[in-house]
Amino acid sequence: MWSIDPIIALIIFTLMVFLFALIIWPRIGALAKYNKTRLNTKRVMIEDALKHLYDYELHHLNATINSIAGNLNVSADRSSKIIENLKNMNLVNINDQIITLTEGGRKYALRIIRVHRLWENYLAEETGVNEIDWHDEAEKVEHNMTKEDADLLSARMGNPLFDPHGDPIPSTDGKIVQNKGLLLNTIQSGEIVKIIHVEDEPKVIYQKLVDEGFFPGKELKVVGNQDDKIIIAADGEEKVLAPLTASKVSVEKISETEFQNTKIKTLIDLHPGEMGEVLIVAPNCRGQQRRRLMDFGIVPGAKISIHMNSPLSDPKAYLVKDTIVALRKGQAEKILIKD
Repeated sequence: MWSIDPIIALIIFTLMVFLFALIIWPRIGALAKYNKTRLNTKRVMIEDALKHLYDYELHHLNATINSIAGNLNVSADRSSKIIENLKNMNLVNINDQIITLTEGGRKYALRIIRVHRLWENYLAEETGVNEIDWHDEAEKVEHNMTKEDADLLSARMGNPLFDPHGDPIPSTDGKIVQNKGLLLNTIQSGEIVKIIHVEDEPKVIYQKLVDEGFFPGKELKVVGNQDDKIIIAADGEEKVLAPLTASKVSVEKISETEFQNTKIKTLIDLHPGEMGEVLIVAPNCRGQQRRRLMDFGIVPGAKISIHMNSPLSDPKAYLVKDTIVALRKGQAEKILIKD
């Protein structure tokens, strides 16, 4: 009769016990990790739904199961289950298929928004992350930072009131001051305005605005407002925006005497043999990049000239206070100078 070696049987039994333990072990077993991942995904969906509801309320829109499904990229059935969970948690009210936040739901949403905007501010001021990626990086952090950690981060940065896009940052107790700006696409021809907010979603439109040099604090003049295009004057030239793109920019009106539509000379306009004087480093140059330029002596009043061109003219070597600094075009164009 066929038999199994006792030692082999013991080894097999031990392996089976070990594998079983790996699956069911509390906190670190595969089953525990699966349940934790499932619960985390459920919480992220709930928090993203709360942000969507808050955004709709802010813009006086009616949120529905379908609007949440579209925003979260889930099915209508999944959206219904998320709303049911929110209802059971007393975070939303439902009236004739219109979903609104309760006071508790609004505070929860603002807590997530606070973390998101604080982290965007941190990325802008303390890191070299490209501004087009600030939003996506903040999305990864907003669900995992505690209220206490957010308060510590805010205090470290001097309790900022606005994020780098111009959005107000909610306070630790859930209070928020809303911008009272006007959308750029609603401004009439001849009006002078200053940007107070640039919307960072959708990403493709935000990239367009970044490429055009739009940022909070920039002054513009609306030259023409037509059905199919908005014509803007800034920095001595005209720019054309689609109405949808212009609708992602909030502005406030200023007097015409404050606006000068003159071509601003930057470091990329400097030619070999010329000497320039630094006026300012553009406000949209932030964080590590700005500190690096200042560390090299690129500050208002500093004299600067081209020391050497690279074969492709990018980067170029500049001479600043007896220091040779290599700058790429994207950095040089953020340094405003005069002859």
